[in-house]
Amino acid sequence: MNSAAKFGEREGVGCRNEAARKPRPLGLFLITFALLLVAAEGVLRGVARVQDAVGLAIFNLGVSFEAASFAAALTNAILSLLALVALFGFLEWRQMKFVNFRERYAEGLIYASIGLSIATLLQAVAFVWLHQFEIEPVLRADDLGPLLVLFPILYMIVIGFFEYWLHRALHDIPLLWRLHAIHHQIEEMNAARSYSHWAQDALYLAVITVPLVFLIKSPQQHIVLLTTLYLISNYYMHTDNPAMSFPPALRHVLADNIYHHYHHSRAIEHWGRNYCSFFSFYDRMFGTQHMPTDETFRATGIDGYRPLNGWRDYLVRPFTRKG
Repeated sequence: MNSAAKFGEREGVGCRNEAARKPRPLGLFLITFALLLVAAEGVLRGVARVQDAVGLAIFNLGVSFEAASFAAALTNAILSLLALVALFGFLEWRQMKFVNFRERYAEGLIYASIGLSIATLLQAVAFVWLHQFEIEPVLRADDLGPLLVLFPILYMIVIGFFEYWLHRALHDIPLLWRLHAIHHQIEEMNAARSYSHWAQDALYLAVITVPLVFLIKSPQQHIVLLTTLYLISNYYMHTDNPAMSFPPALRHVLADNIYHHYHHSRAIEHWGRNYCSFFSFYDRMFGTQHMPTDETFRATGIDGYRPLNGWRDYLVRPFTRKG
């Protein structure tokens, strides 16, 4: 972690930890997550249908194809945010006995919506600009033959590798840490409070999304479920609901919300640990793993870091002197 960021362990982590002390049985976990994935996939398919309808309706008004595509993509981004936060938020909010909804979710939804809007605009502009060069992807899905069966697994492993090192760079390079600190200042994390700064999202677009587009053409039909997994993982990793944590043995392969809370922990011994957002074994491979020894959530945030003060502050904070 950036040396300027001072962490300190906060006493007490709330009633959620009392319910989290006993590991969950593997069977119950598998049933819970199977139902969760089915629900998420159904919700996102519904969002995709709305996206198509919005794009077509706007295009029929006589606007350009690019503008209609942007409107459709923005519709998808915002509705996916609202739908997935609602899905996870219901479980979290139930745990909190359905109180303080506005306090827990409103601010996060505002910042996340702003970030998604800017990221979607940047992505649309980037692809319109790149399209004029008519660059052909390195690989085509139809040319992979039997290897296409392995593509989903390879896709996950490659994305996980690049995400791990980009995440480490966000912590180790002072300029990038100014962007990432916006995310780490969040206290009492939940599905809505999983937002990052919009400039960090733009960095992910440039380093991961764009290169993948030019790596392989038309693999969509083979990675629909994986797309769902990666989309919901960001919301899931920041939930503070013990009912959704993994059985301990599974954390040696996959990261869960308890594992990720250690990455956000205020405690100094957890600095620079648990960068993985999907596969936990990259942390083990590169010496940055702290495997949870209990089923509690750690207190999160950055001591001495001024909390965000509205949407204007969210937009410009990393670029100001106080950063």
